[in-house]
This record gives sequence, structure tokens and C-alpha cells, in this order.
Amino acid sequence: MQNTGHTGPCIFSAKDVEIQFNLRGQTLTAVRRASLDLYEGETMAIVGESGSGKSVSTLALMGLLPKNATVGGSAKLSGQELLTLGDDAMRAIRGKRISMIFQEPMTSLNPVQKCGEQVLEMMHAHEGG
Repeated sequence: MQNTGHTGPCIFSAKDVEIQFNLRGQTLTAVRRASLDLYEGETMAIVGESGSGKSVSTLALMGLLPKNATVGGSAKLSGQELLTLGDDAMRAIRGKRISMIFQEPMTSLNPVQKCGEQVLEMMHAHEGG
């Protein structure tokens, strides 16, 4: 057995994720064979140049891409495959078990409300509390 340096279990794993869009009858590959693992207790940042696939990758993992997108590969949250889940099952996971703050803060967060209040509002909406 190999020591990976991780103390906790892998809570999210994406393997060979490929994202394609059908645009006017042509196929555009936006992401090729992307993989990542996130372990309990870790924080991950996804950085890269504009147009490198950061947003489209995270939107794909959240099940939020438009209908002209095709996603291949595997993405597992605590062992549960996300890429083959139906809309209702994914909606039940989104906000409770996975979420994202979009990269444009002025459209993602209300600047006149405290960030913590906005996060709590989302948690109450998904937790029913």
C-alpha cells in the first residue's frame, strides 16, 4: 500500500472528465480527461487562464450545463456517481452536499448583505430550517 499523505478519506473524485458541446452541428471539446481527488479536511482551489475550462468543469460536476453539452468520465461524491444522476436526484444533492460560489462576486453575492448571512440563507433553504 502506498502512503499518499492524506489523513482522511477521498470525499470527491473526478476521473477522465471530458466535456463537449454541440454547436451548429459541430462538436467542440471544451475539457479533455480532467481528473482530481479531494480528501476530507482539504481545501482545493481550481485556477487557470481565462477559457481553460474551470467554470465549465465545475458546472458539469454540479449538473448545471446546457442541454447541448455532453459529459463523459466519472465524478463521485462519497462514492456516489454524479454524472449519471437524474435532475431530481442531483437537485437533492446540490446545496446540501455540494455547492459553488460563481466566480463573479457581484452577481453571486449581494454586496449589501453579509456573506455569512447569505450562506446561512442558502443552508436554510436546502435544510428546511
